[in-house]
Amino acid sequence: MAQAFHIKLRKKLALFLQSTLRKIFLKVPEKTKIDTSIIQKILVVRINYRIGNILFTTPLLNALSKQFPDAQIDMILGAPFIAPLIEGMPNINKVYSFDRQLLKHPLDVLSLRKEINQNEYDLMVLSSGLSTSDTLISWLIHAKNKIGFYDKNSFKNLTYIVDAPTKVEHEALVPLLIMEELGESSRDSFDHHLDIRLTKEEKKKVETPYCTQAIGIFRDARNEKKIDDAWWRELIKALKELDASLTFVDILDPNSKVPLEEDMQTISEKNLRILAAKIGNLKAFICGDTGPMHLSSASKTPTIALFKTTSPTLYGTLGRDDLSLEMKEKSVKEIAKEILDHLKESEGKI
Repeated sequence: MAQAFHIKLRKKLALFLQSTLRKIFLKVPEKTKIDTSIIQKILVVRINYRIGNILFTTPLLNALSKQFPDAQIDMILGAPFIAPLIEGMPNINKVYSFDRQLLKHPLDVLSLRKEINQNEYDLMVLSSGLSTSDTLISWLIHAKNKIGFYDKNSFKNLTYIVDAPTKVEHEALVPLLIMEELGESSRDSFDHHLDIRLTKEEKKKVETPYCTQAIGIFRDARNEKKIDDAWWRELIKALKELDASLTFVDILDPNSKVPLEEDMQTISEKNLRILAAKIGNLKAFICGDTGPMHLSSASKTPTIALFKTTSPTLYGTLGRDDLSLEMKEKSVKEIAKEILDHLKESEGKI
């Protein structure tokens, strides 16, 4: 999928600037181990504005809380509307948002910097490889130790470096490599699934009778990833032909109030944590390659992700009962059968 010209230009300029600054000002830190005995306060940095990319940090967040059970773990991310997802995790103390609009207000940036620096972090973890926003935070915020992936083109202010992966891996699993530099355990010792750690109480609070046995669908997606409504109607028809007892709930974008079918139950919710709890009550969830796919998986609902134009290698769903399904030249009936077979197999494990 081709990127817009302005996005390509912005990335090239950012790469050139970071590479130039590194060559002039920075030396590569020596690759040594951190004294983990001093770590009591941790700040995880991932300045990003997409739901999926923030959810990809949850394996790392949960690994850090397992490795340092008594430490305070905070996070700074991008869009404020995503913050509730992480704020609600019981192992996370505080979440800061670095909205794009802040860059237009330098005094607000300085105020946020002052507030965060008062925490006097022992460890800053930069979970992404090459990110201009994360690089900026690495210079703005103080921490005794700063760890992240080494990149010859990055101007990140690090005291400890982690070798970047040498092979193609899922984006949510790459940050776990950092854990190998923070102890003796390999990353295989930590959970590899997305998990926002919803509580039973959160799910119970929003439970409705029609959801517990229903399959949720989400039809929206970016650009070529979007699957048209006519195809979704065919899929539901094919699924009902295979199992007449199936019921469906249409998860609507908050800006859209039009369900796929007039008589279909719907869910519309702006607060992402509450939406996750509602999805967590569903029997299963089907959607395209989009953020709610990862939201469903992180809510521990069996998730079927339909990949129309992209590959699931880097961004597929990771749950134990999930399925990343490449549509390719398959018919709707073939896909419906694969979905139903997968759901029956998943139910058989319970």
